[in-house]
Amino acid sequence: MTVEMLIVLGVIALAIFLFASEKLPVDLTAILVMALLLLSGIVSPSEGLSGFSNTATVTVGAMFILSAGLQKTGAVWFLGGLSARIFKFNFWVGLIGTMILVGAASAFVNNTPVMAVFIPILLGLAASNGLSPSRLLMPVSFASMFGGVCTLIGTSTNILVSSIAVQHGLPALGMFDFTKMGLVFFGAGLLYMAAIGVRLIPVRHAEGNLTEKYRMKD
Repeated sequence: MTVEMLIVLGVIALAIFLFASEKLPVDLTAILVMALLLLSGIVSPSEGLSGFSNTATVTVGAMFILSAGLQKTGAVWFLGGLSARIFKFNFWVGLIGTMILVGAASAFVNNTPVMAVFIPILLGLAASNGLSPSRLLMPVSFASMFGGVCTLIGTSTNILVSSIAVQHGLPALGMFDFTKMGLVFFGAGLLYMAAIGVRLIPVRHAEGNLTEKYRMKD
């Protein structure tokens, strides 16, 4: 019996034990088995990831891990603090500056954690300056989507398209293949939001304690 056979038998025994004992969640156990077989070299990366519908799924998952790391270390919070300082000068300067910051960050980090950091900051700015939160949140949200189309990893859609291209015998898309056209969309989006879009957003203010209003505590 070879070493590879012993490793596979050991991994199978470990998987059966973890599935039966439920010491780890089922999905975590399955990923652990895949990781052990990959690290041991028994299966290749393409074989180990073949259980997913598309290899792009793993890339998107890795981007979420990277985004969480940037959020935990406070790198994204630095951008939030910079945005708050910009708003001290002027509303329009602050809004456009924040949209540029969020768009630039979203080109390299998933926009979900970026917006998760900026939402409380923008809500605080709206409350302290007597502004409608929607006039801050909606433009910045759109800016995160505009920025996401500027690079390959900015949005999961671009990663998926690159993977499909490879499956059909075409070369993989490069990191900055989207940048030229993405910057056009980003610039046009910023101009539209600054000139027209923000003015079309209705002025809405928070109506007291929404947690109590909708009985969320219950």
